[in-house]
Amino acid sequence: MRLLIALVALSGCSETNEKKEAEGTTPVQEYVGQGFIFVNGDKSKDIVEKNEAEISRRAIKYMKETYKTDVKVNNVVPARSAAVVMVEAEEPIQFHTSVIVGLDMAKKALDPEEANVVRSEEGEVEKAIVSGLYAKAYEEEFANLDKILAELAKENDVLGLRQEAVDKTASDGYQTKYFFISLSAQNYKTIYNEYMMNVGVSAEELQVLFDENIEKAIQPLISVNFYSQTEKLPKEKVVQAMIKDLKKKSDIPPGRYKINIF
Repeated sequence: MRLLIALVALSGCSETNEKKEAEGTTPVQEYVGQGFIFVNGDKSKDIVEKNEAEISRRAIKYMKETYKTDVKVNNVVPARSAAVVMVEAEEPIQFHTSVIVGLDMAKKALDPEEANVVRSEEGEVEKAIVSGLYAKAYEEEFANLDKILAELAKENDVLGLRQEAVDKTASDGYQTKYFFISLSAQNYKTIYNEYMMNVGVSAEELQVLFDENIEKAIQPLISVNFYSQTEKLPKEKVVQAMIKDLKKKSDIPPGRYKINIF
């Protein structure tokens, strides 16, 4: 059975973690990732800029050797004693994630490659991979969802992120201008292991595996994020109408849905 749960949150700001943007605010329609930096990144900025090509090479190598996946680098972001490399996989699955490359702050240089200081946050790449596999399994349904959300945004005078902003700042797995997939790779170990054994696993095989697994695990959460074009948030009735419209759709991916408007 495919269960759709639609929730809504009206919020003046998004949740924060150890990252910050440039001083001041930029309208979402103008934001393309400028000023994106992690806490204390100003202390490593010069080292990162000087070694960006080598940092990128190490991140690409790490993803290929550890996760058998080719990626491209979208952004190299200074952080505390490290560079966080925002990478994107396009084939055979699509997802965004990040790789951490260590720095020697005392020497103001990259750590030696043999020091094995390239890593990722525990479980984050695995989660990103599974979300990409989910998007591949239900490719047509996700394409439909993107079209539906674009229509809802236009009808209700709200926006999604610009693609450039997604590419330069996203690390949550499969993500578009309007939504990202949130799940725990621990709930889908069989599917993750199947990919690691065969990165070319077909969409048909994946859908069978996900349909079997969804009955046992918590369904993936599809978080929809819209942004108001004005300083005022939409009225509650407008948001409820959006939820009602989404609930009527039968050609979107199975999962739990949450709509956030900032």
